Formats: sequence, structure tokens, C-alpha cells
Amino acid sequence: MAKQKFDKVYFLYFLILVFFLTISLRSYFLTVIQGNYYYELSTYRSVRIMEIQPMRGRILDRNGVVLAEDIPSYSVAVIIDFVKNPDVEFTLLSKVISISKDQIKEKIKKANLPSYEEVVIKRNISDKERVFIEENSDSLPGIFVKTDFIRYYPFKEIGAAFIGYVGPVTLDDIKTDNYYGVNDVVGKQGLELQYEKYLRGVKGKKEVIVDASGRITKVIFEQPSIPGNDIYLTIDIKVQENLEKIVGDRTGVAIAIDPKTASIIAIVSHPTFDPNLLVKGISDKEYNDLLSKNAFINRAVQSRFPPGSTFKSLTLITALENNVITENTVINCGPYLTIGGRNFKDWIYPSAFGKQTASIALANSSDVFFYKLGLLTGVDRLSEMGKTLQISELTGIDLPFEVKGIIPSKEWKKEAFNEEWYLGDTANMSIGQGYVSLTPIEVASFYQLIANNGIGLVPHFISKVVSPNSKIIFEYTPKIRVEYKFKENTLKVLKDGLEGVANKPSMSIIKVNGMSVCAKTGTAEVGDKEENVHHWLVAFAPRDNPSALGLLFFEYSKFPYSSSLAPLMRDLLKNFF
Repeated sequence: MAKQKFDKVYFLYFLILVFFLTISLRSYFLTVIQGNYYYELSTYRSVRIMEIQPMRGRILDRNGVVLAEDIPSYSVAVIIDFVKNPDVEFTLLSKVISISKDQIKEKIKKANLPSYEEVVIKRNISDKERVFIEENSDSLPGIFVKTDFIRYYPFKEIGAAFIGYVGPVTLDDIKTDNYYGVNDVVGKQGLELQYEKYLRGVKGKKEVIVDASGRITKVIFEQPSIPGNDIYLTIDIKVQENLEKIVGDRTGVAIAIDPKTASIIAIVSHPTFDPNLLVKGISDKEYNDLLSKNAFINRAVQSRFPPGSTFKSLTLITALENNVITENTVINCGPYLTIGGRNFKDWIYPSAFGKQTASIALANSSDVFFYKLGLLTGVDRLSEMGKTLQISELTGIDLPFEVKGIIPSKEWKKEAFNEEWYLGDTANMSIGQGYVSLTPIEVASFYQLIANNGIGLVPHFISKVVSPNSKIIFEYTPKIRVEYKFKENTLKVLKDGLEGVANKPSMSIIKVNGMSVCAKTGTAEVGDKEENVHHWLVAFAPRDNPSALGLLFFEYSKFPYSSSLAPLMRDLLKNFF
């Protein structure tokens, strides 16, 4: 009996010994044999797939001068899954990056991403901000600095009207193109928007292991991004700088085009803006000030204005092409023409030009001559010729948001105002007033067609697109938008008149090195401001086989006459001769 009791006790001790021995061995196995494994399990939080943003392609002028490029930058981002105490961490972060705690929360909320995705809170942070975040990483779990790119425009305001700028994507961008995520930037205006798909590149990705604070501890796999393509333009930045100076602080437009190809050499719209401010951050006051000046509107392609006497060339073409007059027809012009009981005065009233042929009247810019010529020709033929030559149609320039001009007709007025067309409307139309309204690029394109003897080409900025490995993937060739065969003497009469403008004593300064120049001034009365006129001057040279065309336009001009623009046009043409 005692032996059985001893055996039971012995067996119990044996089981206890086995139990503790098993526990010890298991503990040894877990802590020594697989210690590193379980340490990693306790340290690693998850595997994440991260996008690698590509470097955006450059925009360069015709000589390879960089007009827009990406440069290295730092951003601060948050992964909410790893943030342990949002109020404490965001309060600490807000003190250094000058964004309030509530604004940080609002950015995260607007991003509407899963909690394991990163949200960029601020781009282009300073070195001071970066160092603070990195040095206080233990106090800011889930908040980290990432290497990024920021767009840089080395010439600042110069060329901003056509280059445009980039900015954060919108919800619409994300919905319409699955390329984009909430942290991306996209072209917002100008060529940055027009050629977005060439410039943006291809995203890469990498799989990483992150710790409990969301910091990367190991890269498992990486697929590099592919940089965007470079866009080479027809722009010459030196000519661009010169035209920016010509326009100066006035509100206006300057355009320089090669009439043989319609390549845009320079284009200016003032007031303008520095796109770097929009990329790095702009105050509400600065932004509202630019808005109040309409600085984000490219007046060359997005604004319509009465073209004034620059339109008289179309009136003359229409009359000649429809045999209303010949080159030898003489019209006697008094100081005014009475239509419907109203006196339509000439610009030299109370003086008068008297008897004039068409080319002389164009050189004189005689209003009375063109009133009479317009009435003889009629609104229907004027409107029809405008359509034939596509004067008021979209030019097809490679910029977004181009607007169409207006060359009215009887039907147009009836639809727009529910009013009948009157003879006075035809008279006004004949001199580029009344309902006629064109963009500066449309006026320039009209004169490009004249300079190029009836072949109107699509104005363009792009020259070629070059891949990151220096392969040309697109090269522009001129595109014909209008091809019109003029009658034998039409262009001669027209160019005689235009050359006559440049030969006037008040205009002769325009002739660079004595070269023959064809030009047309324009004064458009607007009457809704104290400075109640817009001034135009368009010119091409030389007369035969021209290689340069320039346009100047000043809104609510402070110049006394449109001929006062002649010295400025000379400065423009000197870039080419």
C-alpha cells in the first residue's frame, strides 16, 4: 500500500518535471532559436506597396533653354494607421509647418483614403521643418518626411501666360483618369495642361516593410518610375524676354510668329503671374490680387476685343473678291457719311480724304471709304468671307481654353438680341467695330494668311517631344487650316495698302534697315472706361517672302494714337532682322 502511494507521488513529480522541462525547452526555442524571428514580428507592422512618383518632363525653348523642370524637394506626409495620438502629434507638427491642427485633419479627411495610405500634408518644406520632423520622429509616429519633386520655372513671370503651371489634382481629375492619386500634381493651365500626358511620366512602385511607427525598415521589391518626356517649343526665350519688356506694365498682348510655318516665337499677355508662387504656396491676398487683374487669363487666346481698322483688310478682300470694286475704283470720301439720320465720321473729321483708290484708302485707314465699301459689299458677303477664311474660328493653337471670335451676320444678331440688322451695323462692321470681336491670335492668324498668300496655318508652340532616352517620339509639321486662292490682283492691292501704312511719316520708323514692311494700325472705341480705346498694330516683313510677323495690342491704351506703337513694333522686328 505504501509502495503504491510512493509510486503515485513519484509519477506526479515526474509529470511536474516533464511539464517544467517542456516549458523551459519551449522558452529556450522561442527566445534563443527563434528570438530574432519573433522580435521582427513584434517590430514589423505590415508590408506596404508605395507609388514612386516620376520626375515630370522638362519644357524647353527652341535652343534647349529650360523653361520648366522638376527639382528635388521634401514633403511631410501622414499615415493615420500609425498615428498614436492625433491631437498631440498634429499639434506638435502644426507648430513647425505653420498649418493648424484642424487644417491637417481637414486635409486627411478630404483625401478620403484608407487609413493605411499616406496623405501629403505640405509640399516643399524647408530644411528647418525637415530636420525638426526627422529629429522628433519618436514623438511623431505615422508622420514622416518623403523625398519629392517640385516644379520650378527659372524665368518666373516670363512666358507664364503660355507655359502655365501645375497644381494638386482635383476629384474630377481622379475620377476621369485612374493615373492620378490624391497626392499627385497635374498641369492646370497652358502647355503644362495641354501636354500633360507627354510630361507626367510613368509611376513606379515598391514593396516595403514598415515598423509600428510606419517607417520603412526594408525594401522588398522596387520598380523604378519612368521620367516624363521633354517638350521642345518653337519659342525663343530671348525674343520672349524682349517682348515682355515691350509690353511692360501695360495691359496688353505681343505676338511674334514665323508666317511661313506659323511657329510662335514669342507670345506675351500682361498682367501675368509667377507660376512658382502657385507651386510653392501663395497667400490669399496675393492670389486675390492676381485674380482682380485677370492675370490668369491669356488675353492672346482667351479674350475677344473689337479689332478696329485691322479688320478693314477683310472688308477690302471681300469687295475685291466679289468684284464690287477693282484696284482702280475711286470713291470720293467726305468727312462723314450719313446713314439712317446718323453721321458716321471719319477719324480725321472734320477733314476729309477726298477721292481714293482702295490701296490708298487702306494706307490712310479712311473710315468713310470703308463705310461706303461695306455698304456696297453687304453684310452677307462680309460674313461669308469671314467664314471662308475662318477669321473668327478657333485657330487650333496648342493651348487650352481658346475662345472663338465673332463676325456677325443678320442671323447672328437676330439670335443674340432678337433684333433686325441695320445699315449702320454694316458700316460699323466694315471698320471692325460694332459686334465684331476677335482674339489677338485670330488677328495674327488672319495676317499670317495674307503674308503667306492665302495659306493659313495652325499657330503652334510645340516643335518636338523627346523621350528620357533621347528618342524623338513626335515632331511637328505645319498644318493647313485655310487654303484660299485669291484673284490675281487682290493681294497686290491689299499689300500695296499695307505697305503704304508703313511708309507713312508717323510709321516709317517701323522699317528695320530700310526693309519693306506691311502693317496695319487699329483703334477700337470701347467707351466704358476713361481710356476709351484699344490700340492694335500688326506687321510682317519683308513684303515679299516674309519671315517675321508681329502683333501688338494694348487694352484701354494710354498711347495717343495706334501709330504711336510703331517704335515698339520696330523693337519687335529687330529680333529678326
